[in-house]
Amino acid sequence: MSLSHPARWIALGVGVVMVLLSVVLAVSISRRPSQASMPRLVQQHAAAPDFTLRDLSTGKTITSTSLKNKTVVVNFFNSWCIPCQLEEPALQAFYAEHRTEPDFAMVGIIIDDDAPTMRNYVAKKGIDWPVGIDPNGKASVDFGTTGQPETYVIAPDGVAVCGALGPSTQAALDVWLAAARNGQECT
Repeated sequence: MSLSHPARWIALGVGVVMVLLSVVLAVSISRRPSQASMPRLVQQHAAAPDFTLRDLSTGKTITSTSLKNKTVVVNFFNSWCIPCQLEEPALQAFYAEHRTEPDFAMVGIIIDDDAPTMRNYVAKKGIDWPVGIDPNGKASVDFGTTGQPETYVIAPDGVAVCGALGPSTQAALDVWLAAARNGQECT
């Protein structure tokens, strides 16, 4: 086989690039800690960190202290995250089911995204729970997030009792909500 034809050189170059990308991906995945070994706030059953956010739609301040004595679902997400987009219908259904309960609140916290893009995303998806902008990523750092989506359920006493990294289901959210309200640990 002769490499004198330009198409063969191009094919060879594409093949080399693909092999290099595969090696880089394999190395980066093998160096990531497993989800089980990552420290998680919800496993510590510690007091959830305080947060202060600016509501994306209204511009008003959302604080953890304003949600005191409620069971609060906190969901970290962004517009470009495919698992976040897959999770969104479950969050919509869950919020519709619980939104009128006086001891319930839900807050979305934007990470790794900009306000104009998120305003469009929230409007397009019809998200009607409060969504806060996390300046400088402070809330996500304080919660110890490791990706998105990531969801926590905080009991009325302020302790983060349930949650997970990755898309949540409506069934899981309902179980977590009940556990947080009843002072139980999540399994």
